[in-house]
Amino acid sequence: MLTAAAPTVDALEAELTDLEALIARARARQADLLHRLETAAVAAMDGARSMVEWTAARLDVTHSTARRLLQASRQLPEHPAIDAQIEAGEMTFDRAVETLRLAAAGASPAAVEGSAGLDLDGVRRLTARHRRMTAADERHVFSDRHLATQVSLDGSAGRFWGELPAFEFRIFEKAVDTRADQFRDLPGPASPASARRADALVSLAQDSLDPTTDPLDPADTGTPADPLVTVFVDAATAGPSGGEAGVEIEFGPKAGPATLERLQCLGAVQVVALRRGRPVATTDATRPIPPAVRRFVAWRDGGCTIAGCRSRYRLQPHHIRPRSQGGSHDPDNLTTLCWYHHHVVIHGRGFRLDPESPPGRRRFLRPAPGPDPP
Repeated sequence: MLTAAAPTVDALEAELTDLEALIARARARQADLLHRLETAAVAAMDGARSMVEWTAARLDVTHSTARRLLQASRQLPEHPAIDAQIEAGEMTFDRAVETLRLAAAGASPAAVEGSAGLDLDGVRRLTARHRRMTAADERHVFSDRHLATQVSLDGSAGRFWGELPAFEFRIFEKAVDTRADQFRDLPGPASPASARRADALVSLAQDSLDPTTDPLDPADTGTPADPLVTVFVDAATAGPSGGEAGVEIEFGPKAGPATLERLQCLGAVQVVALRRGRPVATTDATRPIPPAVRRFVAWRDGGCTIAGCRSRYRLQPHHIRPRSQGGSHDPDNLTTLCWYHHHVVIHGRGFRLDPESPPGRRRFLRPAPGPDPP
């Protein structure tokens, strides 16, 4: 008995591309139907606020897909050549939409025809190059600039989003990327670019809050800084839980044991102890390590003491034995780390210094695996 041979790779690829051509023809037909329905004012008849809303609801698609379909429905009648290419299976629907956008931006017929040799990202860039930006457009974009922040519902993280005019955005992007490039090397698996950029943003923000002090210059005492944060500790809850509950940063975000340990290293924080909802003790917003000790440790180490690290960016003292475990401010319990190894590797990713490693060539101990987050 003969059995059918498995399809070849070429046959699978041909079927894949044929299906995409079929999808394109179906989308073009949908665009034609939408053009007729919009002309008949079907959205108003059905009580929808817009044709985009109506399309998204009727087809059960995202608003982005609905907008692309409507754009095609409004422009394809003016470009029969593109419609014909879709029907012949020579152009995908996505390429048709991008080509229509290019034409709408004022590109010449030759430029539209030449865009066939570009990938879709290239067509988008070409469209952006042809799109006009008037002085009124620039004023509108500038007036819409914004940055919003929000604490997550469970208080464990903060989110932010916003929009900047192109020039200001490039300043922001270049500053973040330049700082993130300093954070490329990390023990263990490489951090993704998005994580390095997040670290860079925190680093730039911290620069504006910390004292302007050169730790290697004893004559530079710097300018005292305001506390970075105020931390409220409910003794009745924090004590029994080992600091896993009952600790909050001002205005709501929660903190855990790792954050408390980080704050004891950073200093410049104010801790308010609460009992029965009322403050009973408040610390001074000063660095816990005496300035003379900080400068001595920085002079002694001469830079980051992690083996192989040559960074001198934001050198900071770190407690080899954590304060939460009885570690003191004695210089023998302190070592100098760059901001990256201190903030990201130790306090962010949970690595620990190997106490047996040489003082000038410190190594890390990997964090113990913990339970997956809920």
